[in-house]
Amino acid sequence: MLNVNEEAFRKLKRKGKVVLVAGMIGATLLLSGCGDTELSTNAGIEYDIIDTTNTDALNQGITQVIEVPGETFNLVVQYDCQLREGERWTITSDKDINVEIRTDGLPEGVQVYIDNIHTDTTICSYYPQVDGITQDTMDDRTHNSLMLGFPIADDNAYIGINHIEGQNETFISGFVHGYNGYSSGSVSEKRFLESDYLGVGVNANKISSIIDLIIVNGDKTTCTSVDSAVKVSVWPFIKTQTKEGIEYRYYFLDESTGKMMYQSLTEEEYLQQTEDYNQRKVK
Repeated sequence: MLNVNEEAFRKLKRKGKVVLVAGMIGATLLLSGCGDTELSTNAGIEYDIIDTTNTDALNQGITQVIEVPGETFNLVVQYDCQLREGERWTITSDKDINVEIRTDGLPEGVQVYIDNIHTDTTICSYYPQVDGITQDTMDDRTHNSLMLGFPIADDNAYIGINHIEGQNETFISGFVHGYNGYSSGSVSEKRFLESDYLGVGVNANKISSIIDLIIVNGDKTTCTSVDSAVKVSVWPFIKTQTKEGIEYRYYFLDESTGKMMYQSLTEEEYLQQTEDYNQRKVK
């Protein structure tokens, strides 16, 4: 029978990773206590996910084909994470995600404009104390009166960049209040380490957008909205400087107990886990 550590590593191996399991140190429980652990109600909802530990997923991104209410054409929304050399998708750092929006099957003579794109970026956690806290919000619309909105068609796409802040003042305050819950004592605002977020079950960012459309068909003008959401997984590896040297950790959820744990890795294990990622960056 596999122990928790080996099972966690096997899951990564099934995703295309090669892992050394010999000489592994026992996993460390992060959320202690022998009582029940309440899991987030929405943690099991399936979304399109860009897996930041998978090279192909990062290169390909996500493409969604979404029906437009009351219309015969669809909206095609493409997401792509353009990480810089050596960059990981983490909660604490700024990051960018590209979005491209066009139509599919637009009838001849019909014109479509994007009036506004409202996007919220929230954190996803296995635990309800911090799940759903807003990290960043954005609205994008034309800043002039020369057109109804951003024109799109089957062969004409809107291309935008959503710049997501790391730890801004509002997000820190929201996370502190959510993290402390009903505990006694005063609440102070502070910056958290990436390991703090991973330790309380944070595993991804959800990027949710409402796309408002203006549709012109002859003398008829209608407005409708389309919603789109995608998750980007958070980099689950942490490198820490200790008195004894560099320590490497991999954070994961023990599904049998619902508790967050981390597995200590050797440098060789850590490099093998990140080998694909690093090779992609030097090409």
